[in-house]
Amino acid sequence: MDYTVRPLTIEDEPILWTMLMYAAHENSLESVQSQPILSRYVEGWGRFGDMGTVAFVNENAIASAWLRLWTDDDRGFGYIDSTIPELAIAVLPEYRGNGVGTTLLKQVLRSAQGLFPAVCLSVRADNPVVNLYQRLGFVKVESNEVVNRVGSISFSMVYKFNIEVTES
Repeated sequence: MDYTVRPLTIEDEPILWTMLMYAAHENSLESVQSQPILSRYVEGWGRFGDMGTVAFVNENAIASAWLRLWTDDDRGFGYIDSTIPELAIAVLPEYRGNGVGTTLLKQVLRSAQGLFPAVCLSVRADNPVVNLYQRLGFVKVESNEVVNRVGSISFSMVYKFNIEVTES
């Protein structure tokens, strides 16, 4: 499959709303935008710590992976601490299984390395993407399972960057 990838910009907020709809398993943009617990993943895109990638086929966005930093007072679903951004990722259904998500995830991790100590995420336990996260080095945060907003089980995962310590 032929697609192009580029970094997200502040002008890409409309793309992220659509991607959030898919990431949150919602049926409409209105549904995502009307739920503060979801809309905060995109609202005001471009603040400190926001970064990510987007994939296009021709001029159409087909997938995105993005990071957002949270605070102790404003936590995302996968929150670990205020130095670790949370990942959100979505691939349009007709493009899944073609490696686009893997490409975007690897690229966003490369971009975050050196800026953050780790990347976290929240995922539904029955979501097949858990296998991708594990394959790329994410590990489940112990004792972290919760009943999510739709009544199923979710848990957090973390990808820790290898930080070399040099002796002086």
